[in-house]
Parts: sequence; structure tokens; C-alpha cells
Amino acid sequence: MGEPNVWSTAHLPDGDGRSAGVNVNGYELDCEIPLDAAPEPEGATPFGLLAGSLSACTAMSVRTFLKRWRIDPGEVTVHVAFRPGSPPMMDRRVTVGADVDPDLREQLAVEVDHTPVTVLLRDALTIRTVLTTGAR
Repeated sequence: MGEPNVWSTAHLPDGDGRSAGVNVNGYELDCEIPLDAAPEPEGATPFGLLAGSLSACTAMSVRTFLKRWRIDPGEVTVHVAFRPGSPPMMDRRVTVGADVDPDLREQLAVEVDHTPVTVLLRDALTIRTVLTTGAR
């Protein structure tokens, strides 16, 4: 059996370095392992990559849903912030450029809450979502 179509490998060199080289499906990036007491590093972090997975999955799902209804979504922006704690939480702000009527907007909100990464994460943490549609 061959390699799965989604894979990732991390390599942390010997020593005290706090930067892991990460390869995701052939795309290389660095991932900073933050110190407990230090502010977040400038680059990608493990939680930042998790937030990126949720935001990318949400944006693509929103666009696919609206195109199915023959609505040009315009610009779609999804901002996700990870908030550690007990329980941990992610704040997700979804902004869609297109005007969406109230009934379809309700269906879109349900779609956002059922994206593949949302479903994967929701048993482990709370995801609080704010959805805004139309030019403002």
C-alpha cells in the first residue's frame, strides 16, 4: 500500500533548537516550538498550524457551498484565534463578501459548523463562530 494522500513529517535536530522542520505533502516550512513563558514566536507554531487548518477548511467549504447555490461568494476571509485554557477554545470569524438571504445564511452557518476539520476538532475544544455576510 502506498503513502496516504495527506501526510506530514517533522524533524527536530539534535540539541536545544526550538524550530522543527515540517514537510506537509512535500511543502516545507519551519515550526517554532514556543517556550512556556515566552511570547508567541514570529513564525508558525503547532497551534498556529492547527488554526490554519481550521481557517483554510472553513474558507473552502464556504466557497463550495455558495457556488452550489450559484452565488459568487466574493472574498471569503476566515480568521481563527486559538485560546488556551481549560477547555481550550478557538474563535472563528467568517466574513463573506456576497449578500446572502437570511434562509441561506442559516444553512451556511450550519455548513460552517460541519466542515471536516470542525467535526474533527469539536470534541476536543470549543469553536465559537461569528458569521458575517454582505459588503459592510
